Amino acid sequence: MFCPRCGSQNTETTKFCRQCGLPLTQITSYVATGGTGALTPAPPPPPISIEPDGLTPKQRMALTIILIVLSPAILGVLAGITDLDLFGYLAGLVSVLMPLGIVWTIFHYKAQMRKLQQKAFQQQIMQQQMTPPQPQPMPMPAFQPRSYQAPLSPPPTNPLADQRRGSVTEDETRRFPERRG
Repeated sequence: MFCPRCGSQNTETTKFCRQCGLPLTQITSYVATGGTGALTPAPPPPPISIEPDGLTPKQRMALTIILIVLSPAILGVLAGITDLDLFGYLAGLVSVLMPLGIVWTIFHYKAQMRKLQQKAFQQQIMQQQMTPPQPQPMPMPAFQPRSYQAPLSPPPTNPLADQRRGSVTEDETRRFPERRG
């Protein structure tokens, strides 16, 4: 089997092209069906940032901050409805502690993102270990500027001065004998 990308020959059981790394499993199944099967692209990897509750870490952070900001108002409304002073004291306490809750939520979000990035990095390393190495392009040689060298002789200022032949009038006067007189 020949690779459709680089044209190198591979065995029929090869899963990846040995020259360029193209996955050949879909192509072998397409060829095995006589060209009547469908060539489908590989499915994209599933997103790793969604939590079990269906929310991304950023959505969870936003909802937590909204709850922290609205909680003094909710406790104030409950204090007015039930005539309990406990809700009023809690509303005051929560409003004082609100900045700390927001800062904690942001730091918690950043810690979750670091964990997800480390997890994705480890998965990427595992995939690289499982796939054959891709051919690396040849590095370009470093550009080395040449130093300027002045010409050995200055260029002529009058290109016609180099010629021995002059104008028509000069040629005719040269032909006349010199008159001394």
